[in-house]
Amino acid sequence: MAGKEGEWNQVGRKHGRLRHIAKASNPVTLALEPGLDLGGLRPNPNPELTVSDIHRHHEAATQDWNSSECWKSLQAILLEATAAQGRPIVTKAVFLGPGPYDPSNGSFAARRTAHMQTAAFRSIVRTIDSRNGNGRAAAIRCVVQEPCFTPTDKEFCAAVGLEVAESPAAFALVDEATLVFGIHMELPTYHQALRGCLPAIFIGAGLGEWQTVKDFDPASGPLLAPIAEMDAAFDKFAFPDLNYMFSSTAVYWRRGAGGDGAESTSTDV
Repeated sequence: MAGKEGEWNQVGRKHGRLRHIAKASNPVTLALEPGLDLGGLRPNPNPELTVSDIHRHHEAATQDWNSSECWKSLQAILLEATAAQGRPIVTKAVFLGPGPYDPSNGSFAARRTAHMQTAAFRSIVRTIDSRNGNGRAAAIRCVVQEPCFTPTDKEFCAAVGLEVAESPAAFALVDEATLVFGIHMELPTYHQALRGCLPAIFIGAGLGEWQTVKDFDPASGPLLAPIAEMDAAFDKFAFPDLNYMFSSTAVYWRRGAGGDGAESTSTDV
């Protein structure tokens, strides 16, 4: 919702929003769920950054991501998970709600988080693709959905190999060969992405996190059904955090046809 000075305040946890969310000043993910009140939230009407500016910010964030302990830990998880026999081949990756790269409130933290999450997504896709046996880079189709993207944001995405989907089109793309990546989404958004088909990999808030939200609405329980199903049947890993940018995040990975997957490196998911 908009504050008195036109800045965006933290979204209330009407649908059980998780704690420690770094993107609180830029709650763009509400726009992903049709029917929710967006409170007038729209793309930045007066973007200041050029595509070159966005590239420069992204390169800096990518360097920081690549040298982070978070990425080193995540790489180990990805290598462990992909080593299991019979994992589904990922052919598509859907990235939900990173936030705009030139936010309307000018928030450095929101912009930084958007770039770091984008860097993480791209690194994850490259790693999985190299283990897929596809034999070439960028074989996985990458789609990003962010209702608050400006035309400049979209141009940047195209330049780095991310296909922009207009909301809610990306939800329909999810199938059993898809990686779904959505950090700190609203529960209805996760449900809309997962209700048609459980993906090969889901990276987002795990079941345990939703169950421990202090003011979680029990009436929202049915929205948890897809996550609960993955929690019971998929391998689970804790996504390492980086300054709260990935807090409350788990990795759910579909097991092979024989049902034998990798052992989770953490039960705190």
